[in-house]
Amino acid sequence: MTLPLAMKGRLAECLLFSYRTPARSVRHLVPSCMELETRQGWAFWNIVACRVEAMRPAGAPARLGVGYHHVAYRLHVKARTAAGETLRGLYFVRSDADSGLVGGFGNWLTHFRFHRANVELSRLRPPPKAGVAAADVLTLAVQGRGRGEESEADEADALVRVVAGADGRGATPTPPFGSPFATPEQAAEFLKYCPLGVAVDLDGRFFELAEVVRDESMWREHPVRVIEAHWNFFRRLGQDELHLERATRVEPLEYRWRLGRRLPVARPQTPAPDTGRPARPVRAAA
Repeated sequence: MTLPLAMKGRLAECLLFSYRTPARSVRHLVPSCMELETRQGWAFWNIVACRVEAMRPAGAPARLGVGYHHVAYRLHVKARTAAGETLRGLYFVRSDADSGLVGGFGNWLTHFRFHRANVELSRLRPPPKAGVAAADVLTLAVQGRGRGEESEADEADALVRVVAGADGRGATPTPPFGSPFATPEQAAEFLKYCPLGVAVDLDGRFFELAEVVRDESMWREHPVRVIEAHWNFFRRLGQDELHLERATRVEPLEYRWRLGRRLPVARPQTPAPDTGRPARPVRAAA
């Protein structure tokens, strides 16, 4: 996609999960012109599971928009442009969506790697108990649309349940055992949801960007407690050393995606060929 295009919609429900994994186990998933964002030898997955409402081209009325569920697996990366700019964003390894229209156009317009799947993101609020604040139980269920138990589409299968505190808020957790972060604030700063998707074109000459434009003052995340999490995609990748760092719920907000901007990739410095001859002396200026 090279023609700039703006899309808009609303994040009606959104869960974010950050996992750490040994950098060596995922380096092969990222193009050579990008680097993994690492800390103490760990790389980091960012997973979003969301319900998007009224997705449409910017300027079109909301009634013409499309609603769908989207689950995306991304790695935190950085990349250097030919102009010397350092890009920090997310590299999409896989996406699952329950809309064939969104998946079809998404694979044409972006590098999000959409697959068709049945996705459910439901909320249950149990009856309140005396002296106990009400809490939401959210369930993410994903089932790939494939044939056979071991089909490639079954990589999409996932089942995740989380508990959010009253009004979607929860106590700030301490970093998990073995975390490279000393405090929850340090983890939140490093793992914050980058509003930039970074990909590279087929020739490896340009970075292709998917930029999110949002009102940062309206971006609010609240910790959730993960009851269970089963990700078949990670099992298929052999991600045996996967550790949850943080999980949050994002309050609903309006979103705008800007697609199509391209930036030249920085070319690696090519050393001069070794001729086996000593270098010619440099004469000082008179």
